[in-house]
Amino acid sequence: MSEIISFESRVFLLFVLHGICLVLCIDVLRSWRIAVSHGPLWMGLEDFSFWFAAGLRTFVLIFIYQDGVLRLYTAAAMALGMFLYHKIASRWVVRGISGAFCKIVGVFLWIIQKINIFRQKTVAKFVKKAYTGNSSREGNV
Repeated sequence: MSEIISFESRVFLLFVLHGICLVLCIDVLRSWRIAVSHGPLWMGLEDFSFWFAAGLRTFVLIFIYQDGVLRLYTAAAMALGMFLYHKIASRWVVRGISGAFCKIVGVFLWIIQKINIFRQKTVAKFVKKAYTGNSSREGNV
């Protein structure tokens, strides 16, 4: 009997951890949305992809550990993990990850800006050279 209780305890802790991981992934998605503005279509695709993957992962865990039967204590364990993570760590995780994403996006945009400036200057040089080269040839004819 203690083997069964031990197994059920491990399953309970696994589903608590699964609930924590789900909310952590939601926080990463929220942080990404804070750093980069999204349109409703893109947000819908992100949400659909996340919830599809989360549902599939939950189904696989239930299928492997509970033979496909959703038991109340596994649902309660996921809810407990979600609640505890949300109340304890979610606020700081979103702030930290969104700050990191904002810095990464800022660096990326700075690099793109420098590339565009270089490209514009290079194109302007070639255009000027081509324009002045053609006008000098016409004068010599």
